[in-house]
Amino acid sequence: MGKHSAWRKTAKKIRRKRIRQARAQDRDKKLAEEQKRLEDSPGYKKCLEEQQFLEQIQAEEEAKQAAQRNSEWLKVEKEAQIQWQELQKKIALAREEKQKQNMKIRAEWEREQKKLLDLKRRKEKELEEARILQEKRDSEILNFLECGGSTPEHLKTELESNPGKTTCPFFKKTGACRFFDGCSRNHVRPGVSKTILITNFYSHYSLVTKENEHGSDGSLEYEKDETYSHYREFFYDVVSEMEKCGKILQFRTCCNHELHLRGNVYVEYSTTREALISYRKFNGRWYGGRQLNVQFCQIDSWKTAICGLFHTNRCPKGSSCNFLHVFVNPHNLYNFLDDHGHRSKKRKADREKSWNSPDRSKWRWSESPEFPRNGFASDDDGGDRERKCEKVYKHKSDKKSNYSRSRSRSGNKESRLIVRSRRKKNPTRDSRSSKK
Repeated sequence: MGKHSAWRKTAKKIRRKRIRQARAQDRDKKLAEEQKRLEDSPGYKKCLEEQQFLEQIQAEEEAKQAAQRNSEWLKVEKEAQIQWQELQKKIALAREEKQKQNMKIRAEWEREQKKLLDLKRRKEKELEEARILQEKRDSEILNFLECGGSTPEHLKTELESNPGKTTCPFFKKTGACRFFDGCSRNHVRPGVSKTILITNFYSHYSLVTKENEHGSDGSLEYEKDETYSHYREFFYDVVSEMEKCGKILQFRTCCNHELHLRGNVYVEYSTTREALISYRKFNGRWYGGRQLNVQFCQIDSWKTAICGLFHTNRCPKGSSCNFLHVFVNPHNLYNFLDDHGHRSKKRKADREKSWNSPDRSKWRWSESPEFPRNGFASDDDGGDRERKCEKVYKHKSDKKSNYSRSRSRSGNKESRLIVRSRRKKNPTRDSRSSKK
């Protein structure tokens, strides 16, 4: 595009601008003339005056409403200030009350802490005194076990389950009760005695009453001979270990089916010292995979504790009897003088059986962490013990049999001599007998 077309375009633009400016000036001029004409007219002036009057009235009304709203706001503010002051007073009172309560709680807490501290010190003192007393008692017990002498006084105290109640007759006779310590009567246990009780020591399937698939008792599957053979092994294994503590006077093992008597083993030693040694040795020890629970008991009379009808198969209670149904010890060992002061009769079956050493692989004492390894008897020791006892028993039996044979021979000789003397004194009688 040439220079002339650019100049022409610019000239048209300037011309249009001048036209717009001229038109705007004419319009403004007409508006000014119209405004001047309106202002000069009386109606317009009157309208202006009315408008000013309305604006004045509206302003006065707004001022009046503003004053009214201000007065109401002041009134509400005053009430709010009063409420706020009252609230502040209440808050201050509550704060003071809370502070007093906190002070009271703190003082009470301090008193409680002081009491707890005093109680802790008192308990520590009591524990220290108890420890000193226990050490003293332990030293007395060790001295009693090592040197003998009189029984320490603290061991003579009796333990009662229900003080003030009637004494349980079955516990007094047998040292066990079907209700255990939940019995309503009083169970009196001695602090120490010559007899120890090992609860549920002996175990065998025939002693447990169970129903099998056919509805009968599972214990009937075992013959009495099998159970007794099992008990013989148990007897030889246990007695060889318990004899190390002292002389055994009584060794009774229950064959009752009731839980409070099932497998209980009563061991009576000759002295209290030996029983205490046995208690310290076997309590908590492991045997056959079970931990032993040993306690002292007082059996005043074995005759009243043992059921007298059991060995004759006439006990009306059967396996539920509360008196002791005991095994007969092999060769009637450890069944010394009974209540009448006579030797107990030996069973014929026991006399006929020989003292065979038991199978030591089935019966053994388990190692226990509470006792050192050297505290257990070895199998060789037990076997020697049994062979020694077997030798002594055979010697006694042979001696007794020889004595009985000699006694019978002497008796026959004496009878022949008596007959000869009678014949010499009464020859007529012999002749009459010959004639007849």
